Amino acid sequence: MKKQVLQPTYFEKFSCIGPACEDTCCAGWKVSVDKRTFQKYRKVTSGAIAKNLRTNVTRERANPSDSNYAKINADENMKCAFLNEDKLCNVYIELGESYLCDTCTYFPRQMNVIDKHIERDLSVACPEAARLILLNPEGIDFVMQEGEFDKHTPLTHPDVTNLFWDIRMFVIQILQNRQASIESRLLVLGMFMEKIQATTEDEWAHKLPRYISEYEGILNNSAAFDLHTYLPSDEEMVNILYTLVKFQKEYEVFNRRFDECVEELEEGLQLKGQETVQQSVALYTQNEQIYYKPFFEKKEYILENYLVNYVFKNSLPQSQTSFIKEYKRLFMYFLFIKGTLIGMAGYHQVLSEEMVLKFVQSFTKALENNDAFLNFMENILDN
Repeated sequence: MKKQVLQPTYFEKFSCIGPACEDTCCAGWKVSVDKRTFQKYRKVTSGAIAKNLRTNVTRERANPSDSNYAKINADENMKCAFLNEDKLCNVYIELGESYLCDTCTYFPRQMNVIDKHIERDLSVACPEAARLILLNPEGIDFVMQEGEFDKHTPLTHPDVTNLFWDIRMFVIQILQNRQASIESRLLVLGMFMEKIQATTEDEWAHKLPRYISEYEGILNNSAAFDLHTYLPSDEEMVNILYTLVKFQKEYEVFNRRFDECVEELEEGLQLKGQETVQQSVALYTQNEQIYYKPFFEKKEYILENYLVNYVFKNSLPQSQTSFIKEYKRLFMYFLFIKGTLIGMAGYHQVLSEEMVLKFVQSFTKALENNDAFLNFMENILDN
């Protein structure tokens, strides 16, 4: 059945590149299997694939649901049991596309239903999607058009707040305002979120236009407000990045690309602990000036596109009681990306699009849905 859907203009341009992908979606994380597909697998009784399905697709015992009913076993490197040596799927080869679970059929696509309106987008956890999303100098535009859906299409239903559409539209407007630096946009966004959260929903309808006008004015005159004084100092950034290095060492994330980026960050800033803080701060300051700032003076749209896509994909802002928490998580993700790229640039003595894509994509894939990392983030945000 066809329905109207709101989507970024990049959506229709996406096509999976299969075995040519530098970070296959068939490895590095748990693959959930929906109930309908699991039941189809149990009806397969002939061929070698039948035994493999029974052995390697097992029920999800912790908080199962129709969408997360079972899981595909992985090897010690978190590679899917059905991924062959040619980086192709044996389920697809032997049974056909209709036997792929929803996760494998739709990733990196995501569909949301908000107030009966369907939205869809792509995740930068996929390298090919990341290229489409991040490397567009014109920024992300949105279009309403027809999309094909059936009753099995996995749709999530975010519970959004009153005036969601107006608030999100202004959030995206802030992030796409190129009269100000990306840091200034984020800081003004934080100020706006604080103001909205402190205002009761009953007052939003008549106060929101005034707030929008107020924060547009601040953003358009960000230099006069000297917003950068509210950013973490270089020493604070070094301490933030050291926590990321510690997390990577203490938790196995099963993503070699992410591990390589963090190792380059550690080496590029000499993040060895308290005994090297001053050296690390000096390297951070130097690398930011020599590599990071010149690169993003020309390509700041990459960071803008990441932030806008994150807001749209996650249907932000949602609950009025968590506006600040949602904002702080987004801001922390930005700081991790900025700081890691500064460290990687120091390691390579250059900063390139390929390096930016590698970290943003692998960071998203490895950590955005990683329970241990989300708990780690909660502890940071609570302190």
